[in-house]
Amino acid sequence: MTGKITALDLVQAELSKATKAYFAKCEEKLGLVPNVLLAYAFDEKKLRAFTDMYNDLMLGDSGLSKLEREMIAVAVSSINHC
Repeated sequence: MTGKITALDLVQAELSKATKAYFAKCEEKLGLVPNVLLAYAFDEKKLRAFTDMYNDLMLGDSGLSKLEREMIAVAVSSINHC
């Protein structure tokens, strides 16, 4: 896992083996654990809810291609100034 998020004073929860493996996979594929995941890591229930929603939106069955989904995500992030 990458460094502690210093803007938030949250106690880092002990991560389950499954979450540690998920973060290791992020490190392997992306070279880092995205900050959005680190921000949820203090509460595994919230982290799971976020990743389940993300996986459903970005990987679930739909009429949209991966590229179309990513384009929508970029547009929404831009509008939200993310």
